[in-house]
Amino acid sequence: MIGFARSTTTPCQQLTKLLLPAIQSAAARMTIPMGELVYFAGKADLTAKQNLSDFNRHAAANCPFQDIVWAENSWDISTFLIGRNQGRTKKIAHFKSLRDKSGNKSAVETPYDMPFLEFAKSTFSEIMRRFKLQEYRRFLYALQAIEQSLLDAKVEPCITRVNANILDSASDILRARFKDAWSVGRCLERIVTEIIIPARLVNHNLSWKSSIPYQQVVRNDRLDPTMREENTSKLPDIQSILNLAKIHHESKHLPDKIVTSFVSLAMFAPSRVSEILTLPVDCITSSQGDEGEIMGISWRPAKGGSPMTKFSTSDASEDIAQEAVKFFTELGASARIAAKWYAENPGQLYLPPGFEHLRGQPLTLREASFILGRKTPIQSGHAKRLGLKPIGEKTHDPARLDELSGARGTSLFSWDSLEQFVLAKLPATFPILDGMSGLMWHEALFLIPEHTLRPNVEVNMNVPFTITTNMLNNQLGANPDGVTVFSRNGMTHKDGSPIAITTHQFRHLLNTLAQSKHLSESLIAFWSGRKHITQNAWYDHLPQEAFIEAYTKLGGNAPELNVQGPIADKAKAMAENNGLTQSQALKIELGAIHSTRYGICRHDYALTPCPKDKDCTMCGEHAVVKGEPKHLAEARYQTEIHEKALQMAQKALENGEPGASRWIKHNEGRLQRWRLVLELLTDPDTPDGTFITLPPPEHSQSKTGLAQAVRIVNAAEPEDEADDDLKALLDLEFF
Repeated sequence: MIGFARSTTTPCQQLTKLLLPAIQSAAARMTIPMGELVYFAGKADLTAKQNLSDFNRHAAANCPFQDIVWAENSWDISTFLIGRNQGRTKKIAHFKSLRDKSGNKSAVETPYDMPFLEFAKSTFSEIMRRFKLQEYRRFLYALQAIEQSLLDAKVEPCITRVNANILDSASDILRARFKDAWSVGRCLERIVTEIIIPARLVNHNLSWKSSIPYQQVVRNDRLDPTMREENTSKLPDIQSILNLAKIHHESKHLPDKIVTSFVSLAMFAPSRVSEILTLPVDCITSSQGDEGEIMGISWRPAKGGSPMTKFSTSDASEDIAQEAVKFFTELGASARIAAKWYAENPGQLYLPPGFEHLRGQPLTLREASFILGRKTPIQSGHAKRLGLKPIGEKTHDPARLDELSGARGTSLFSWDSLEQFVLAKLPATFPILDGMSGLMWHEALFLIPEHTLRPNVEVNMNVPFTITTNMLNNQLGANPDGVTVFSRNGMTHKDGSPIAITTHQFRHLLNTLAQSKHLSESLIAFWSGRKHITQNAWYDHLPQEAFIEAYTKLGGNAPELNVQGPIADKAKAMAENNGLTQSQALKIELGAIHSTRYGICRHDYALTPCPKDKDCTMCGEHAVVKGEPKHLAEARYQTEIHEKALQMAQKALENGEPGASRWIKHNEGRLQRWRLVLELLTDPDTPDGTFITLPPPEHSQSKTGLAQAVRIVNAAEPEDEADDDLKALLDLEFF
């Protein structure tokens, strides 16, 4: 057996080199039987390297991508599976190794080593052909980890050398690279189970599963108390919403009008930005209701929901939405006409009415301006920016001259150069804007003329352009160094910091408002275009106090409230003694509630002032709510500081410092109470939303009692009597 270290070219590399021309030839043909999906299966009587060669040939011959060159290390797969609101976005698959330092550059500087490179291309081709994935980059990351693991093990970078140890090492690479590597680990596992094992690409038995654990995605800050302070709220600042309303009604700036009109539709119903940006021009519909005709907007939900209509909730929202749709319809009218021309006449430049006679003819800059739909003529110094190439000739035709030309005539520019410049702006996926619904560019409401969002650039009215999510987020403040809709109008937060909102926050706001009105979960899910009501919780940011208040005030329409602790026993006793229902008694016991830093207080200030200032856990009227992150965070914080304080007091007691024993006596009980709160809030058997009350402390303390205690201690009495009183007060935990 020839050792790998003794040869500069391995047998696997030699075999790949011999077969590469055949693979490339097969890839160039790319013959795929229509409607037939052929899976590759390795043969038991062949070696792993022979099966690998057959697998590579099979993948190249059945490659699902159009207009790619197999030998290249970057594949443009934009047209393979057009995504939701893909528009002008390109989808490029780069076969670059982990050693590549090019970052986000389009070129691959360091591809996979051979022969792993051919396997990676074949695997990616087969995975995409079989499963038609929108999110494909995870498989490329998994392939990078496999190759790097082979190199780290100092073995030939060939998939036939893979074993469980190599895959474990690849899994470790993914763990180190990604904060949540579960999904990439699953892709690594699928490469093993879907490709390596069925194709018999190793000579030994291989059984491997990813050990990367699944982490529950936390989309609701109510469910993750550790992230409450660190995370930016998913709800927009209400003042920012009012600012957008002010800009919408007062600003005459076109980019401002575009952004705020989008916000008008985002506030019409809780929708994802991709759903709004793929609305058709004829999205407005109506239905006959009990009180007359109701206006609605036809939506196609983005995540599995059925096509639906979302109706207006008020006359005001109806008027604002109709105004926004009318604005975008008129704004993009010329761009849609041009887009329809390009869809029906591929490869030919659109000419507006009155300029058809110029097709194929050399053009003046004035004529090129009209064709593009510009309000002002193109300056001679800017012709190169538009791709216009002079042909070295002039025209003296009076009908084609502008006022400045005079007898000298005006220069002519190549027709082909303008045509190629404009056609190059249309993506490979044109004329399809949305692959999910089949929406065409000329059917889209959010199709606008090019440069409309750039106030310092001349607008090309006859060049279609699509609005993207990033453009809107940048306008709303996601780009802090750039000009936003707020900065253009001189608006900031009170502290002078820039205002920023994301397009998705409007959806969170509407969902939270719906929750605050206590609509049914099924209705909220339907209104939001969701497939399952379980997703509602991801957008619910109501404090638990709102539900408790609703319980006490909404009567039979109130949501159910789970209670735990002494309040449940008191309500039961009150119900039995007074002939009340459990619900009626509970509402009486809840009394007047308000939120505090430490939880929820049930003390009615109309009766007496609070006798326990900032000593809530030592009070029987204190309560907390399971699942409320701020309550859990405060319990953890208070438990921690009380534990540290007692540790310091214990050391002080050991060192004989005066007063330490009193400090320990005073705070041991409080630590136990906070530990009890923490235990109740982390009990897995208690459902979220449960209203939890604490038993009253053994010795109650009030300000009146504390004042009396101070007077007793400081009274001019015999020293022994004062000591006895002090001991009694210590026993009662006054100090």
